[in-house]
Amino acid sequence: MPIWVWAVYLVILGLLIVVFNALAWFAGLVPVGTFDLYRSSIPCYPIGSMMLMVYLNRVARRALANFRPALAISNRDYSDLEHQLTTMPRRGIQITLLLSFGLVAVYLANTPYILILIQQSPLIAMIEGAFYTFAFALMGVYFYHTLWQLWMVNRIHAMLTDIDLFNRAPLYAFSRLSSRTGISLLLMNFFGIVTDPATFSNVALINVTVMAFVLAVLSFLLPLQGISRRIIAEKRRLLQAINQHFGALVHEMYAADDSLATNDAPQNAQLLHSVATTRSIVESIPTLPWERGTLIGFALAFLLTFMGRVLIAVIASLFI
Repeated sequence: MPIWVWAVYLVILGLLIVVFNALAWFAGLVPVGTFDLYRSSIPCYPIGSMMLMVYLNRVARRALANFRPALAISNRDYSDLEHQLTTMPRRGIQITLLLSFGLVAVYLANTPYILILIQQSPLIAMIEGAFYTFAFALMGVYFYHTLWQLWMVNRIHAMLTDIDLFNRAPLYAFSRLSSRTGISLLLMNFFGIVTDPATFSNVALINVTVMAFVLAVLSFLLPLQGISRRIIAEKRRLLQAINQHFGALVHEMYAADDSLATNDAPQNAQLLHSVATTRSIVESIPTLPWERGTLIGFALAFLLTFMGRVLIAVIASLFI
């Protein structure tokens, strides 16, 4: 996407932050001109969810393009597959929105200041309720977007007919999509832990946090399990064929006439060495469909999420 589109998203985010804080000013919750960290964080969820879906769709298109050489399909089928990978079914979105409405009702019912605001300023309370509904709805759609792409990646991997272990780039194609999806969900959790003190006390937020964490792990592991099994099976098949060839050469050497074996000894030794080298190369081929940097990035985000609470406590003890 052009840079100006991202700039528009950021401008909208800035405006929503001002508006959401202004509601608190009018309600007398905080002094006018004060930007509360928690209130400023709320608009980041819906806008961030939209930006992430756009970004991950672009990553998905690139991943599918890199996987294209391994697919025996027509250009038309490829275009249809790309559309399905980046477009969620309408029925799924509708169900997700209904579930998110139920979740926001639980959230509002467990947010004390909202209940007080309803009595003091019903109009502002209604506007805030609509804002929270908007935020939960887009976060829900983003979660569904993740589930949909998980399913599509599994489906695309199942379409693979031949695996070439000596050209592994297509086999790793979707590892970047799965890792970046997982990292985005983990960072969303970390952001919530840092900015929202009710993350582990509000029932709705606990559910959202758990769902995001589970989705993060699943998005990293599940889509690549199928391709990993295929790589393992192909590696096992190659090694079996190489071992059979190696054994056949050895038997042929010892079964030959002594004088003939002596004359062909250098050639036989060269053949055995070549087969042994090939076997070593195949044995060294990794079966995990992740590049090293991909795995390290997800692991760091995973640890950061778990350490978020500890980091907050340490920072608070140092500066408060």
